[in-house]
Amino acid sequence: MKKYRIAIEETLRKVVEIEAETPGLAVCRAEDEYNEEKHVLSADNFAGADIALSADDTTFMEALGNTDFMEYVQCRFEEYRESISIEDKIRLAFGSFDNALYEFGEYRKEAARNRPQVYLLYRSDAWHSRSSMELIAPFSSLENMMEYLRRKKKEFRLTESDLEEFENNQQTQRRDENYLYESDYLDVLPEQEPELPPKDDVFYDKVFTCGQSELSRRELESLPEPFNTCHVTDEQMEQIVYETEMETRDQLRLGEGESIDFNNDHHSEIWWEEMEKAVVRHGVPYYEDE
Repeated sequence: MKKYRIAIEETLRKVVEIEAETPGLAVCRAEDEYNEEKHVLSADNFAGADIALSADDTTFMEALGNTDFMEYVQCRFEEYRESISIEDKIRLAFGSFDNALYEFGEYRKEAARNRPQVYLLYRSDAWHSRSSMELIAPFSSLENMMEYLRRKKKEFRLTESDLEEFENNQQTQRRDENYLYESDYLDVLPEQEPELPPKDDVFYDKVFTCGQSELSRRELESLPEPFNTCHVTDEQMEQIVYETEMETRDQLRLGEGESIDFNNDHHSEIWWEEMEKAVVRHGVPYYEDE
């Protein structure tokens, strides 16, 4: 009977809280504390066991040299790729979650450094006022712009000190005519806001009440200068109605037992004025302002 090498691995797991500036530093600090035996794992921390053919077993190594077997493994991996959890993908690709975060941060920094930029060269007055700025030419790099200025040095009456000042501080500091530049990334688009699902009639027709005051989003949408209430929460509507009721009563100097009389033109006018003020205070936009 043939002998096989079987690897038995037990996993102990303990979660500790570490204060640090970044996940990577937290892991490093946890490693230091573990090496100092501040975190000792025992049988109480048992998280599972894995029993499988050892990687140094003869059968295992022979299989790795079998092309058909490797193709079969690759094929099955492709079949199950979508079902592999993101946690397992992170472990396979990066070793740990903190490694993934670190590499992602470095990737974003590198991507930002490599984004194409445009450099705009301007001529301006002695005070660098924006109204005086005249565009001379765009450039794809600071080096190209500096080379252009060196070639135009005599025509633009630039000294070596001017060029050094321009390169270090983005502008010259002369008493008459000056040169400066601005730079920005190309194709910068604002992040698209996620589309919200359309609100139904129940959302717009819901009535909020406080004392004699009643108000719905539909009424705010139907004013001569309508408000856009798509993002107004129920809590905001409740507060708007409350403030409208209280401010109207205060303006009319109504006593505790007196009510707002909407058949009274003066009462009604004050109520609508206070209601609009409350809506504006809560940042609800008019449609015409968007």
